[in-house]
Amino acid sequence: MTVLIDLADYLGEVEAFAALADDFVDKSSALRLSDVVRDLKTGIDLGAATWSWQTRQDIVFRPSQAYDGPGRAHIDTWLDLGFKCDFARPKSVQKSKTAWEIVGSATHVTIRKNDGHLPCHFDYKNGGQWGPQLHFQVSENVGNLPIPRIPSTSFLPTDCADLILSELHHEEWRQLQAAGGSSRHVSVIRSAQEHRTKAYVENIANMWRGDTKSTRVCMLQNYTATVAALPDRHGRLVARPW
Repeated sequence: MTVLIDLADYLGEVEAFAALADDFVDKSSALRLSDVVRDLKTGIDLGAATWSWQTRQDIVFRPSQAYDGPGRAHIDTWLDLGFKCDFARPKSVQKSKTAWEIVGSATHVTIRKNDGHLPCHFDYKNGGQWGPQLHFQVSENVGNLPIPRIPSTSFLPTDCADLILSELHHEEWRQLQAAGGSSRHVSVIRSAQEHRTKAYVENIANMWRGDTKSTRVCMLQNYTATVAALPDRHGRLVARPW
């Protein structure tokens, strides 16, 4: 269930995302995005056997009014994002390597405007949870219900932020990505997302082929991945020997 990730490679992706999203961060939390980049780098350099990477305070992204549809405007609507990722180095991985297992990961987002807010989160499920390995759900604090858990291809903080920004700033976020000055950052993020998504899609397809006792939707709702390691943005897995 846990999956190996090369955090040094992922750091490059986080740096690219931070550069791309910098203008979308509200002035009230201007330093919080750079804080998470620095904290990830520090954690890698320290090389502890177990450690957590997390936001010190939620990152607040600037508001949008144009997210519902063409010609439709709302009052200012904000996005707050926080996360916690727990890492552990397996005994088989040498301390000199930058690979750790993702023991657990939760990215919390709150969409809010002055007449209400909706807290949600993206989970990489642990051994004590049911549901898809990668899933999205509304906070259990809303209605005291842990379901439904909706399958998601996003679970790393950068991917979750990309998803929500593409919803809240529907046109502006896409226009920024299409601009020539963004091409290098977009390429780093896009390649990594593509290889990760393929790894899980292929894993699900293999499980579907071997499972003849359940419907495909039902099977997906209890999907536990057997992906051992995430590919980097070049499609390579963590180099052996560990």
